[in-house]
Amino acid sequence: MEDWRRIDIDSFDPNSGRLTNDDLIPPYAHHVTLQELQPKIAQLRSLATSGDMSSATKLATEDPPYSADANTKAVYFQAVLEALTQVRQADIATIVKQLSPQQQDVLVKYLYKGMSLPEGQRQGGILLAWFEKLTQSSGVNPIVHFLSDRRTV
Repeated sequence: MEDWRRIDIDSFDPNSGRLTNDDLIPPYAHHVTLQELQPKIAQLRSLATSGDMSSATKLATEDPPYSADANTKAVYFQAVLEALTQVRQADIATIVKQLSPQQQDVLVKYLYKGMSLPEGQRQGGILLAWFEKLTQSSGVNPIVHFLSDRRTV
């Protein structure tokens, strides 16, 4: 051995393989397709057009399609954005208080995503109103969860 300090000891250990992105996906994650999400999107749009904004927001924020591909997430996000922008600003605080902490975490993810995309930036005032009411209601907890969670919407 010429220089024992340069030996890669991890290469000798069979249990210390390098992690890939595929290794980080949980084994229980079911890949959601657009066909599976179409009924939920249709129900979300019908609730939003009928004026039941509380139920529409709850439906949009429960069980988001984390394991879907980018196109499916974009289609679902458009439906969520349409629902969020139809809410009157006077009703936002009441709706936010009715959400569970997990739903509030998902809502923050959709708000950040909306503020980062051009179609969401056109509705920036409404999204900021949602963000303001959410932080008034639950503090910074959803923001911290957003920053530490690897799952994206």
